[in-house]
Amino acid sequence: MRCLFDVVKKIWNDPVGSAVIASIIYSVLTSICAWIKSLFFNGKTFSANLRETIEFPVFWGIGILLLAILAFKYFKIKRGFKYDEVSYKQDKELVEQIVTKDLPQSLINDCFRIYDFGEPFFMDKLKPLMNFEWTKRNSQYEFNNPILEKIKDNLLSSITSFKDYILANTTENEYGRLIISDVIRRDDNRFLTYKKKIHRLADDICKYYDELMRTMRAQRMAK
Repeated sequence: MRCLFDVVKKIWNDPVGSAVIASIIYSVLTSICAWIKSLFFNGKTFSANLRETIEFPVFWGIGILLLAILAFKYFKIKRGFKYDEVSYKQDKELVEQIVTKDLPQSLINDCFRIYDFGEPFFMDKLKPLMNFEWTKRNSQYEFNNPILEKIKDNLLSSITSFKDYILANTTENEYGRLIISDVIRRDDNRFLTYKKKIHRLADDICKYYDELMRTMRAQRMAK
């Protein structure tokens, strides 16, 4: 049952799959409503209406078509993604661009692994995050492998959450440093809550960043 739930969840998260499921639900509900309506207004017995519904060819045709589409999506998910030489090279180059140019490991280590966010934070440190976040709208900045693409989306979401939280709770001084607002700094409980959340958001960035690199290495071995 758990496996079936996971498959349905994956299909629902897919635009085509969700449309298929929605169509099935709509068709079933429409058929049930039409059947109930006919049951009360056509003067026929319950068994007669049920038999007519089951024997209705269009009903079965739609049902078989939708089930076939779902089966195709299921086996596509079960088979998983397979690289060819071109798609693997493209994904490898994109990972290398991320970890060497857009979000180098030095930035991740200095800003998110060891930094104490209770201290002032240079605004310049956020610029690579803002630039990287803009890649959401770049169709060329997508992985062929859906697993890597999902990790990248999680990384982008974690970056957005971190950036928004920092900017909402700090102000920039004349030296380009982000200072925690006075309201937070003067309240020990709020300050502690702020530090816990910002460090958790930073940890999420590191987690997805590391997962991206580990997954790419694993894909190379499985290629």
